[in-house]
Parts: sequence; structure tokens; C-alpha cells
Amino acid sequence: MKFRRIEEKDIPVCLEWYNWYIRNSRATFETKELTLKEFADRVHRVTASYPWIILEDPQPVGYAYLSAFNDRAAYDWTADVSIYLRHDAGHQGYGTALMKQLIQMAEQDGYKHLVSIVSEGNAASERLHEDCGFEKAAFFRNFGYKHHQWIGVTYYVLTLSDQFEEEPSEPEDHDV
Repeated sequence: MKFRRIEEKDIPVCLEWYNWYIRNSRATFETKELTLKEFADRVHRVTASYPWIILEDPQPVGYAYLSAFNDRAAYDWTADVSIYLRHDAGHQGYGTALMKQLIQMAEQDGYKHLVSIVSEGNAASERLHEDCGFEKAAFFRNFGYKHHQWIGVTYYVLTLSDQFEEEPSEPEDHDV
């Protein structure tokens, strides 16, 4: 397995995977498939400030990225986690590998917390987060509506550092 930064050539494949999740799952609360331009714009917006990585084995099998948890400046040391695998690549350790790599990068970049929102009923994602040290911080019942049903979400939080400096340095994106 090998990690690398996302490249322009990866965007159509990642979009194909993501649109599969939009159509077929509750893993994302997006309800309409994205166009190539919309997804490419998202990739460029995220990668301007955060890491977005591809996992290859030997072909791409998944991607993961950090993004803003909240746009308010006081949250700059907290990042949101997103991980998506090719829909037929589950239960092979790829999610765990991506999560561990993201955690390592977030620590190196200076983040204090990671947050991940997991939709109700996504047992594989719940297990992944718990196995990687995330704790359930909150559950919100009936928070989203998709595929003709109301779905709750759990906020998982991982504290990366218990060192809270009086004047912390801004997090910055380092290499893989």
C-alpha cells in the first residue's frame, strides 16, 4: 500500500466513487450527484489548506482528506475527517490505513482535534473510528433525511494533543 497526494488525474475516479455513495448509501448526506466541475472545485478548495490523500494497492482504492470543521477562526485547530473507498474495497483494512495516515498528518500539521460525523447504521465506520481512538461525543436523532428516511448522526472526536499553548501556531499542511 502506498499513500500519495491527490492529483488532477484522480478527480474523475474519486468523483465516480463519491457519486456511488450519494446514490447508494447514507455515508454522505448529499442527495444529488456532483458534476466533475463541482467535485474538482471541492478538491481544489480543500487542498488549498488541507491534505487530501489517495491510497493505492497498487491501483487507487480509496481517498481521505481533512477539511474545516467550522469556518470560524477559533476552530482552526480542529479538522473534519472524510474517508471514501471504492465501493467494493471495504473490509480489507484500507479505511484503517487511510485513517491512521490522516491522524499522523493531522498531528504533524498541528491540529488538536479531529471530528467525524457518522450516519446512523454505518457500523463499519463506527468500528473504524472507535478502533482508531475516536470517542462518541454526541448523537443527534433524525438529523438528516435521505432515501425516504430520517437518519441520525454521531459526532466522533479524537483529541490529538493535550498541549494547549497560550499562543498556538497555525496548523499547516505538510507532505505525506
